[in-house]
Amino acid sequence: MRIKLCLLSDRHNAAVPVNYQYPVSAAIYKILNQASPEYTAFLHDKGYPAPSGRLMKLFTFSKLTIPHARFENGALFGDSRQTWRLFVGSPMLEDFVENFVLGIFHSSMIEIAGQGVKSRFQVVQVESVQKPEFREEMRFKCLSPMVISRPEDREHGRMPHYYRPFEEGLNEALRKNLLQKYRIIHNAFPQNEAFEFQITEKDNPRSKKITIKEGTPGATELKAFETYFTLRGAPELMEVAWECGLGEHNSQGFGMVEVTIR
Repeated sequence: MRIKLCLLSDRHNAAVPVNYQYPVSAAIYKILNQASPEYTAFLHDKGYPAPSGRLMKLFTFSKLTIPHARFENGALFGDSRQTWRLFVGSPMLEDFVENFVLGIFHSSMIEIAGQGVKSRFQVVQVESVQKPEFREEMRFKCLSPMVISRPEDREHGRMPHYYRPFEEGLNEALRKNLLQKYRIIHNAFPQNEAFEFQITEKDNPRSKKITIKEGTPGATELKAFETYFTLRGAPELMEVAWECGLGEHNSQGFGMVEVTIR
């Protein structure tokens, strides 16, 4: 399920950190905690176990839509007289979605803070987004940057190698990641495991470097990209991509996708 939030700032000059993904993720956990501290602790500290042994959070969110956004003094400022928008999605209806909506009703304020920048927003509208009808071939675009990696042996130990848009192995890495998510959600693998991720130069892929936990000892720079793209294969895997996000670090604001006609 996908939820659209419309946010209105309580200050004249609303601003968020340039690398706002981690602060928004923290705000989402705070909302969940308003409804269920137990579930929030489980999701934050553990998550859902995949067959590979990885623990997954199974939620994602979009970039903020910031009216008249401008960069100034290391922060992003926007028009506080207009609503900002954020999309949040998860297939876990009885766990994540129910607690997230209850948390918003408990307290309709969201605080996004980091790197010396802090803004509070009131949630003025909560809207459920209709799920698309998934087919065997569909066009998508990124609503937040996509990141997928593999471990690689280097001089100083094993490090992540981040896939680039046209790199060999990208499709299979995305497919295996989706299969793990499908297995957690449905407690089985799909009968049809076909999946093809395709982009061309005309899709205008753009590379991004985003720092998570900026300004802390745990700061990590992730190499991601945004693009239009085509998916072919099992519709049930496309549904998982739409609900959970494509690739990794979805719960930190990566991999949310949307159907497009372009």
